[in-house]
Amino acid sequence: MTIIKHSTPLKGPQYVSIENEELNNMATTLRRPILAGGQTEFQKCKKFVTMTLGFVIGFSICAWLTMNVYPLRKTVHVLYLQSNEPATYITNSKFLSIGLDSSLIADGFKNFDMQNIRLKNMIGNLGPGYLRVGGTLADRLRFDPKNKARTKLKYPLMQDGGLCSFEDFQCGPAIQPNFTLSGEEWLELYNLASGTAFEIVFDLNVLIRFDNGTWNYTNAKELIDFSFKNKMKLSWELGNEPNSFKHVFNYTVDANQLAEDYGILKELLQNAGYLVPFLVGPSITHPRPENKESMEYLRNFLSNGGKNVVNAITWHQYYFNGRTATIDQFVDPDIFNLLIAETNLLEGIVSRVSSGIPIWLGETAAAYGGGAPGYNNRYIGTFIWLDKLGVAAKMGLDVVVRQSIFKGFYALINGKDYQPTPDYWISVLYKLLVGPQVLPYHATIPPQVRLYCHCTNKAFQIYPSVTVYGMNMKSTEAVIRLEGFASPYYTTYNIYAFILTSHGTLLSKDIDLNDKKLELNEEGTLPMLKPQLLRHEDHVVMPPFSTAFFVIPTQEVLTGCKSWRD
Repeated sequence: MTIIKHSTPLKGPQYVSIENEELNNMATTLRRPILAGGQTEFQKCKKFVTMTLGFVIGFSICAWLTMNVYPLRKTVHVLYLQSNEPATYITNSKFLSIGLDSSLIADGFKNFDMQNIRLKNMIGNLGPGYLRVGGTLADRLRFDPKNKARTKLKYPLMQDGGLCSFEDFQCGPAIQPNFTLSGEEWLELYNLASGTAFEIVFDLNVLIRFDNGTWNYTNAKELIDFSFKNKMKLSWELGNEPNSFKHVFNYTVDANQLAEDYGILKELLQNAGYLVPFLVGPSITHPRPENKESMEYLRNFLSNGGKNVVNAITWHQYYFNGRTATIDQFVDPDIFNLLIAETNLLEGIVSRVSSGIPIWLGETAAAYGGGAPGYNNRYIGTFIWLDKLGVAAKMGLDVVVRQSIFKGFYALINGKDYQPTPDYWISVLYKLLVGPQVLPYHATIPPQVRLYCHCTNKAFQIYPSVTVYGMNMKSTEAVIRLEGFASPYYTTYNIYAFILTSHGTLLSKDIDLNDKKLELNEEGTLPMLKPQLLRHEDHVVMPPFSTAFFVIPTQEVLTGCKSWRD
């Protein structure tokens, strides 16, 4: 055996032993020192570079697949925007409005300080809109311009009638006593509304009757004259849920008579100086197939003169009983679909009798009887509220009046210190981001994922753009593929994402926007509502049990966004 000593030291082994005949064969071709294992240094370097390059390329491919292909391996829901079609409906600029229940007046405006700057700002954050002052106790209210004392009932009722809202509880006048609204209170309430961009719709007492059964309008005339003298701009309603009077008050006013009473009201207003009065009614409730009396009441009211008097047709809708509500009902798509069925039923009657008159959802929340304790004012309640707004706009309802701004489990503002509920924040974002034009679209989505498309509110100042909003009530994330939004600069635009999740459990009183708890400033003004900026890919992702608003810029103003209403 021959030993070869290298002239240049090497890292690792310094000597390699080989047989003599092998040395003779290799002598003429050996260019580099031989390493243990039989590889040259060049060969090992080449192998290392190849392996490193392969790893980098492989990692890049995996990363690309993760970002672009992996989501598509999941269940993908598709929303296709019909971008060249006109808007299916254009809602009222005051579409999302609020109610103030008459029981708050009966209770002397307890804890409702109309001079409080925080309360004023919180209401103003929801403007513009209508402030509907009404409810079951509207038909117990009397106006006294000289009365100075705030009226308080000995046993104040809950919102929208309290126990009298429930079909299994028979009520009567003894349970619903009369109370007084003073001139001072009326002026203070009006100033609160007008100072926060709200127009009052006042529900007058229709149950003050003459002996012959016709409406005794004397007290209403006193209120109307007082209002005109003080230059109040108002809209009017007469009576609350008259088809339920027998159950609530053990008294009836038939639909024909109510239509006549509305005619008297219109004449009173014109004589007082309101030359073009705005009237809404008849505020029926329970428009369901099994409740034919409700539908018949509406039909008779419109057919017997009501259609010639009212400027908007109003009805009230709640999904279920607040006393017996369960958490499952707040995320049940079948429950949500009740609004679709009821709206179809009501619109069918209206189209046959008086087509062309706008329809308002004049009082609404999830549960009647003051709401559902522990659910209505928690994060779990946001799904059914946002869906109601989406369904109502899509089906052509002109205004939705949320019951209520204060008092009750369904209130948007809670407690003596005026805290916003999760539904309050949903309402704020809807006002900020959602415009009146309802856009046509097709979607392949499961029942637990519900989506709606509008032109973006111009106040958001990202124009032109489309707002897609809705909810994912699944326990897994929802991938939404967006079709019909393409533009020449498709990949350069951002999507402005406002993703809302619970701050803790689904029963949390708080709500997060893009993983940060939403809180008002001390005086009730809004914080910076910062969106998450997403790349304009062909899909967006909604976390489990989330609601979301996605503002998607478009290269041109869509056909459906070119129309506006005054």
